[in-house]
Amino acid sequence: MFPKSSFFKALAWGFAVTVLVSFLLQRVGFIKIDFDEYLENILILGSWWMLCSLVFYYSRKIRLRKQSLLRILYLALFLTGTLLLDQWMSIPDNPVSIFLLILFWMGIAQFVAPAFFKKFQKVIFLVYGLIWVGFSLLRWNETYLREHHELAIFMLLIPIPFFLLLWVFEQWKRMRDLENQKNQAELAMLKNQINPHFLFNTLNNLYGLSVEKSDAAPEVVLKLSDMMRYTIYEGKENEVLLSKEVEYLESFLALHKLRHRNAPDIKFKVDVIDGLKIAPLLFIVPVENAFKHGVEKLTEGAFVTIDLYVNLDKLSLKVVNNYDLEGKDEENGIGLENLKRRLELTYPGGHSLQITQKNGIYTLVLEILWSR
Repeated sequence: MFPKSSFFKALAWGFAVTVLVSFLLQRVGFIKIDFDEYLENILILGSWWMLCSLVFYYSRKIRLRKQSLLRILYLALFLTGTLLLDQWMSIPDNPVSIFLLILFWMGIAQFVAPAFFKKFQKVIFLVYGLIWVGFSLLRWNETYLREHHELAIFMLLIPIPFFLLLWVFEQWKRMRDLENQKNQAELAMLKNQINPHFLFNTLNNLYGLSVEKSDAAPEVVLKLSDMMRYTIYEGKENEVLLSKEVEYLESFLALHKLRHRNAPDIKFKVDVIDGLKIAPLLFIVPVENAFKHGVEKLTEGAFVTIDLYVNLDKLSLKVVNNYDLEGKDEENGIGLENLKRRLELTYPGGHSLQITQKNGIYTLVLEILWSR
C-alpha cells in the first residue's frame, strides 16, 4: 500500500533523532563528521535515519511481534560493525565495506517491502552485483579513484530511483488487486454469515419448543431474527459499533445454550470501551468453530471460554475450547481462511492471529491494534 501519514511522521521523528544524536556525538568527540564528504555523510546518516524511522513506523507491529524489533537491532548492529570495520581497515572506499553496505540496504529493503524484495530479488542482486564488480575493478586504478572519490557512493545511489518507481508501480497494481479481492472476500463472507447447520438446528429446536408451547419460543424467534437482520444489514458495513458485535455473540451463545441437551459450560467475559468500532462479523468465525469442532463432537464435559478485552491501544479476543482427540477434524473449512484474509485486508500490519492445539485444548488469540 502507498505510505500513510504515519509513514511521514516516522520519517520526521527518525530524522530528528538521527540529527540530534549525531550532533551530540560529534560535540563530545565520539564521532568526527567531514562536511566536505557530503555524499558519504548522506549515505551513512541516511542509513541511521532509516533505522530510526523503522522503529517509529513499526512500533505498532513491534507491540504484536517482538521479532520485528530484533530484526531492526540486528540491522543496527550490522551497520555499526560495517562502519567500524571500514575505520579499522583505513582503506578509503574499500570493496569489503561497500559490499557490506550493499547487504545492509538489502536487509532494509527486505524488512520494509518483503513481497517486493522477494519478487525482484534476482534483479536487485544482479544490479548491485554488477555495481560492486564494476567498482572493484575501478578500485585498482588509484589515480582515477582519487580524482572521482564520490564515484563509489554515487554508483550505489543510481539504481535507487528506478527501484522506487518500480515499487510505486507494483503498489498501484497491488491496490487494484486488493480491491477486487476485498469485494470477493466480502461476497464470500455474506454467503457464509450464518452456518446452515446452525440455522436448521435452531429452527428444529424452535419447532420443538413451539410444540411444547414453551415460553422460550418467542425469545428464540427474536434472537434468531436479530442475528439474521444483523448479518444481512450490518454485515455490509465497513465498521460497526463493538457493542453490536458483542450483542450478536451473546445472541449466538444464548441460542447454543438452548440447542444442546448436554449443557456445555459456556463462559463469555467482556471488558470493552463504549464507542469503538470494528469490522463486522470477525468474532463469529472462531466462536462458531469452537462449537462446530468442539462442543458438537463431545458427548460430555464440553466447554467454551471466550474472553474479549479492549482498551485504547488494542482489542484482544481469546477463544478456548476442548475437542475430541480421536474425532478431531483436520480441516476447519473456509471460515478461518476467510477470517485471515479479511484481517489482512482490513487491518494490514495491525493484527495478530495465533492458534495452538495441545492436549485436546484448542486456543485462538486474536489481537487488533486501533488505528491512530
